[in-house]
Amino acid sequence: MADENVVKPYFLRIRDWKVRNMVMMYLEAREKFMSSRRFPFRDISVSYERLREISDILFGLKEDYHLIFKRALDPEKGKYEKSHKITPDEVEAEFMNNIGLLFHKVMVTRELKYSMEHYVEDSRDFQRSKDNLQYQQEKIAELFEHGIEIIRNLLRRYKDNILMLSYLIEEPSKIRRHFGRDAFSLLHEYLDDQGLDEVCFKIGKYFLKNGWQEKASKMFKETLKHNPQHVNARRELSRVASLASI
Repeated sequence: MADENVVKPYFLRIRDWKVRNMVMMYLEAREKFMSSRRFPFRDISVSYERLREISDILFGLKEDYHLIFKRALDPEKGKYEKSHKITPDEVEAEFMNNIGLLFHKVMVTRELKYSMEHYVEDSRDFQRSKDNLQYQQEKIAELFEHGIEIIRNLLRRYKDNILMLSYLIEEPSKIRRHFGRDAFSLLHEYLDDQGLDEVCFKIGKYFLKNGWQEKASKMFKETLKHNPQHVNARRELSRVASLASI
């Protein structure tokens, strides 16, 4: 009988890709929510259609998470289902908890919004529903805000995940909107002993391996910006130029 504690290699192979996609989807859901509220006008209610879009994204996130990570049976005691999936660490479990709470809060808000738009309540009940709607939206905003802090910790946890790092580099405006700083500044804060030159070089190699020569060239140039003496980056830059001339 196979040991249920042994993780199947498939889950380990796809983990970096799935985590990268989960971060991408999370930021997409957060952006849809925050843009709908037109901050700082916090009393503006998010539309039913937008809430449905957000709940669909969060549901997909939950499914992606449980494709590779074990489901929690007792989160407070750290008990998980028996399976060959990955047992989440503290940060990964916190991320899932945040996603799950968000999904259910958004579903409650979505149904509340629907009932207010399609059914007639007396004035007192309508005011209660309106107050509850506002409260739920505030809780969703708080959960999304906390989610950004969790993702910051995920960056440290997955500092060797080239797929994640390349995503941050490729979405500069989105990263600035969500984290209040550019990707390079964010990476510099969370990559500890890894210099930005090495991070950029690894991303460049990843791009080159996948045939994205223009992206690779840009990252090798970025490497040299952080470290003009980076011999390997100069070599790879020359290689990209040779490939482009063929």
